[in-house]
Amino acid sequence: MPSAEAPRDSTLDRLIRILGAFDADRPTLSVAALAHRSDIPLPTAYRWVDRLTAAGLLERGEGGAVGPGMKLWELASRSSPGTSLRRAAMPYMDDVQAVLRQHTQIAVLDAGGVLVLERLSARGAVPNQATIAGRLPTFTTALGLVLLAHSRRHVTESFLTERAAELGAPLAETWHDGGASSPGRPGPGGGTLRGSARGVVNPTEPELRARLAEVRRQGWASVDGQIDSEATGVAVPVLSPEGQTIAALGVVVPRTSEFRPGLAPMLLAAARGISRALGPQDGMPRAERIHPDHPRVEVPRE
Repeated sequence: MPSAEAPRDSTLDRLIRILGAFDADRPTLSVAALAHRSDIPLPTAYRWVDRLTAAGLLERGEGGAVGPGMKLWELASRSSPGTSLRRAAMPYMDDVQAVLRQHTQIAVLDAGGVLVLERLSARGAVPNQATIAGRLPTFTTALGLVLLAHSRRHVTESFLTERAAELGAPLAETWHDGGASSPGRPGPGGGTLRGSARGVVNPTEPELRARLAEVRRQGWASVDGQIDSEATGVAVPVLSPEGQTIAALGVVVPRTSEFRPGLAPMLLAAARGISRALGPQDGMPRAERIHPDHPRVEVPRE
């Protein structure tokens, strides 16, 4: 019988790898580095750079380095599903940030894990691994725990099945979003652990399931010093008008912060405001059904 053919490397595959080669740690790359990270021949990389630069999807910088162009940002900002969520969230994130003056952020869960849509930070705030449009570890952050705990069950179970090998294992210093990767070429959208985050170990499956059950019961998650030894992360779910979890709203503050006792109520109030701003709330469950063990928090009407 004829041997199976190797998967064809399509034009779209190459385009995805080229655009995904850039990340928060490498916002610009030389053409040679871009070719290496996207796993395409150097002459082909030069041709792609010429075409994408002419289209405005890439831009050339000093010394011949290239990076994502404004046209790419424009196209993504017009139609991204995260745009309406970010727009609805910003006034409430501003309110939280005005009080805490640390880090306030909102993230979503997809097949690749936790994706940060927005982050507000104050000068002199505690360390924080999150970057806008960057990824965070899923099993060791408050944002990740809330998103896993409050997603639909089939979503959570599918995610845990796909990431079973990571449970109980050290958190990789570089992680990615599940795209194709090879040595020296992480998948697009990844991130690199910094500072005390190195050496963190993911929970085992029984430990994680127990933690998710606790998060579901209390309606919010808190993680102390797991990713950054000086910081505490707290996060709550953000619900769609239909009552489904679509995002997580969180803060990162010093472990000694005077605001710690009030962080969950503050975030729950802000999350309910974001949900109202997203659309009619006829399908929204009552707050006591969502968070049965948490004190009721009234949110002022606009």
